[in-house]
Amino acid sequence: MSVDTVVARPVTAENFARYGKVYDLAGDADPGVVRTKGDGWLDGFTRAPLIDGSGHLGMTRGGSAPWSCTAMERHPQTEEAIFCAAGPVVLAVAPASSTDAPHRDEIEAFIVAPGQAVVMHRNVWHDACRGTSRPTPYYWMAICGLGESPWVPVAGGPRLVQVIDGPVA
Repeated sequence: MSVDTVVARPVTAENFARYGKVYDLAGDADPGVVRTKGDGWLDGFTRAPLIDGSGHLGMTRGGSAPWSCTAMERHPQTEEAIFCAAGPVVLAVAPASSTDAPHRDEIEAFIVAPGQAVVMHRNVWHDACRGTSRPTPYYWMAICGLGESPWVPVAGGPRLVQVIDGPVA
């Protein structure tokens, strides 16, 4: 695989820890999720509020992988949660930093599956999500109206983000 390419891998609490939190609302083992059930239904909700403030709910209609990650944004005053609407999405991120732009060599990509939610820490650089194989909408939650959230070019040039069919190591 070329250094110009990053391959998305399924998100887990462990591999995403430097960027934020992962909740598995569809599974049965996440200690951060409270489970309830009734006659014919099973429910799961986050034990703590999803983000650290009264967030706004938004929806982005993303394209599909592969794509060239050319620009990213970050939010210094809010966490941002991402969760699927119709199918899995790919989230490209770079570590939070005090630099003016993320660097292409630090970009990682994660597949967020339906039933999962990821919450990025403040200042984590990120691109808009894309579907794994087709254009796919997704929901996000963040506090809006905190000033500009500029998109800046990725330092060092663009990086191709792709998904490989089958299990990704």
